[in-house]
Amino acid sequence: MYRPFIHDNGEKTVLGKTGNLDGDAFIAQIVALPQSATYITAKLWNFFAGEMPAPELNAELADFFRRSGNNFKPFMRMMFSTEDFYSPSVVRNEIKSPVQWLIGSVRMLECELPPPLVSTNLLRSLGQDIFAPPNVKGWDGGIAWITTNNLIARYNQSALLAQGDMAIASSLAVGPNKNPARVKQMQNRMRNMRAGGVNVEKILTEQERTNKELLIASLEKRLLQAPLAEARKKSLREFLDSKNDLDEGDIRDAIRLVMSTQEYQVT
Repeated sequence: MYRPFIHDNGEKTVLGKTGNLDGDAFIAQIVALPQSATYITAKLWNFFAGEMPAPELNAELADFFRRSGNNFKPFMRMMFSTEDFYSPSVVRNEIKSPVQWLIGSVRMLECELPPPLVSTNLLRSLGQDIFAPPNVKGWDGGIAWITTNNLIARYNQSALLAQGDMAIASSLAVGPNKNPARVKQMQNRMRNMRAGGVNVEKILTEQERTNKELLIASLEKRLLQAPLAEARKKSLREFLDSKNDLDEGDIRDAIRLVMSTQEYQVT
């Protein structure tokens, strides 16, 4: 905030530039430094790719960022289009945050997002109390998202999204800032309400719903964008083979099983 009554209107030198500089001019001087673009683009790459870029790649990213006038939109488009972003060391190397897990699941399943109160408590059960980070730095992310309790919660919440057979009230947890009596009141009010549930006809063709091998391939493509590990694919195939003619419940169970694999927890 510019406060003229305490601003030094005298001449000053900041990073080699001299004049009656204000805060905006100071920031402009920082941004103009070549190492600023290097630092910013490395941070962005690390955030989305899960690792720091190699020096050669970082130099290319920084050069494009500067030539784009330090504008983020063209840089992000370029970053997501570069071949390096889809290298084996980057793809499926980052653990989904609870928000990524929930929003990504809803989009891939083409189902409704649970009501706000349910979604909030669902995320809390996965370890991310939204808008209430543990400190100013935020959540640690990465492998810190995976604990015994949080992983089991992901498996359980998969049933809510895929099968829709979990009562909303069961997902209302008592958080550190929640009034237990208030939560109990909400649980009673929502006792018979249900959330989630996949419309299998919407996301799978008739042939995919009746052919077990095609079903597995379709679920791999939609939910993982990669093949399941052979051991987990074998388990899924055994589950489907235990059924005669697949019904919607069986397919939702198969979706839940895929969502409970190691492969589904990464992006």
